[in-house]
Amino acid sequence: MNVAPYGGGAEAANLMEKANMIANKNMLPGDKSSVKPSGIRLGAQEMTRVGMKESEMKEVASLLHRVVVKKESPETVKRDVIALKRNFTKVRYCLHEGEEGYAYHKLV
Repeated sequence: MNVAPYGGGAEAANLMEKANMIANKNMLPGDKSSVKPSGIRLGAQEMTRVGMKESEMKEVASLLHRVVVKKESPETVKRDVIALKRNFTKVRYCLHEGEEGYAYHKLV
């Protein structure tokens, strides 16, 4: 998504990370530099993997808007991000549904 009017992709991604949301800075068509891209990319597959649906995506959009557009304190937004995520810790859409979503497995 184009966040050039709000400081660009790198700034938006950094603010979001401080609020406990991870996004990648991303070049958009017309960008000249990968160091200062105008876009960000969200990992929606991770959100759906743990069971978030349309209503939660609206909440995520609202949280992103608060920190990137309204420039609300990332620490304030972070509390709401943690509260939203608290209900989504188990894998819902995969071969082993119901397992802990963030458990580390031993590789053989």
